[in-house]
Amino acid sequence: MNADAIAERLGAPHKPERRIDGDWLAVPGLDIRAMVELMSGAESRFVTMTAIPEHGGFRLIYHWDVDDVLLNVSTHIEGVLVPSIADILPAADWVERELRDYYALEFAGRDETPALMLMDGDEPGLFSRTAAMGRDADPADTGWSDVSVSGTEEDR
Repeated sequence: MNADAIAERLGAPHKPERRIDGDWLAVPGLDIRAMVELMSGAESRFVTMTAIPEHGGFRLIYHWDVDDVLLNVSTHIEGVLVPSIADILPAADWVERELRDYYALEFAGRDETPALMLMDGDEPGLFSRTAAMGRDADPADTGWSDVSVSGTEEDR
């Protein structure tokens, strides 16, 4: 199934935007679990999921390999409650746990979402807590891209 057919089946208001980094499809009100069922039946491969805080909720982007082309399906959720897809796609377990740690997202349908990146007992939402540090960028961006490493390969 190609990206245009997927967009139609998901009820997207527009066809996917074709860009150099893959196809991008925005689907307001996306039924996330129905999308996963569709994509699994279309022999697509789940790659990962991205969460971006926006407007009192999150923009969620589900990244899929569809016939060697990256299809990025985005939607917006209010609040922090997201339907889990890990029971359908076990590969989603780690990314759901990571997004819980970083943004305190809650995944409905999971009995538990154990920490992946945080220590046991740490409160989830690391990036949510550090966002007020006066930085305009994602807290994961250290800003060290201009730091050079000196020495020989043997020293490293």
